Amino acid sequence: MTAPKISFVIINHNYGQYVGQAISSVLSQDYAEFECVVLDNASTDSSRDAIRQFENADNRLRIEYLDRNLNQMGGFLHVIDRLSGELVCIVDADDFLFANFAAFHVQLHLDCGERIAVTSGGVCEVDGTGAMLTPSYAFFLHSKAGTAMCPGDAEGVPRLLSQSDRELLWRQSTLIAPHEHGWHWSPGTANMYKLSFLKRARPMLNVVNSTSTDNYFMPFLSALSGSACIDIPLSAYRIHGRNRYSVIPAGPGLRPTSKQSAARTYADRKAMVRTLASRARDFVSTHAETFWMIMDAAPVPDGVSRHDYFNDPVVQDILREHFDELVAACGKTQTSKALRARMGRKSHDVFMARVRDGNAPANRTAP
Repeated sequence: MTAPKISFVIINHNYGQYVGQAISSVLSQDYAEFECVVLDNASTDSSRDAIRQFENADNRLRIEYLDRNLNQMGGFLHVIDRLSGELVCIVDADDFLFANFAAFHVQLHLDCGERIAVTSGGVCEVDGTGAMLTPSYAFFLHSKAGTAMCPGDAEGVPRLLSQSDRELLWRQSTLIAPHEHGWHWSPGTANMYKLSFLKRARPMLNVVNSTSTDNYFMPFLSALSGSACIDIPLSAYRIHGRNRYSVIPAGPGLRPTSKQSAARTYADRKAMVRTLASRARDFVSTHAETFWMIMDAAPVPDGVSRHDYFNDPVVQDILREHFDELVAACGKTQTSKALRARMGRKSHDVFMARVRDGNAPANRTAP
């Protein structure tokens, strides 16, 4: 077994004052097997001047300037098929990594093997100048989930860390099983995914809108194959007033967000249901026993009940649109049984009447 290559993808839009530090932090990793793709989403500030300073700085660095803003998910889908790493980290341009970020994540991926699809490290929250606001906050997100890492499971894999650091990694890591739905992870930059799972779960480009990558991929990939959390700060999450998700630091038991961000997040995860329903036969081919449990993962991070979620008009429109695919994958009886369990009998009967009608959508536009 050899140590895998990482693809770091920095997607920037108008973070000229921060993007240089993000790039420098990737190039300063003490793990050398990586490529770094910098994608500028049609910035109109000083971003391109900051990025150009790194042109020809490292042969592992590739830069692309777009003439229109594809947003984060659109930008990532623009480059996903050109990535050469086995592991992927999508770096927010206003964040930065600590030098040991890559080595700790890769070591845990190696030690866990096929039991996980993604790892999530702890973060320090910093302000716009880089001054620390909180030393770490991710630990409480999975304090009631997961199991401890077992050192005996990690024999025969490459050792990237010193023995003391590896033992620290094991002590501070928690394995999250696929059925443990919720939000157990740090935001954005802190996560490292297996590329094969990203490609499998990729959403349709024409429906992602302004979807953020972590809100979509983290619960999806963990539901497919599990995840692991590292309770060691390995990157900095910057709070500066223009964050998409949060403008205040976190605290124990608190995931700060705005009302608008929460609404966007809820919409993001409806794209997960569309992906599963539209490609049901593909997912059932490998997850026949757990397909509907994976479908159930979407609403849990937002505190929405399964019943309420599957009675959401947008979700029902998605399921109705792809009902034939669901039946082809699961059979009509099993599909009807699964939907009835989630919607309730009365709502299911109305839903099936709309399916038979073929032209009776709910009154909301699907994402």
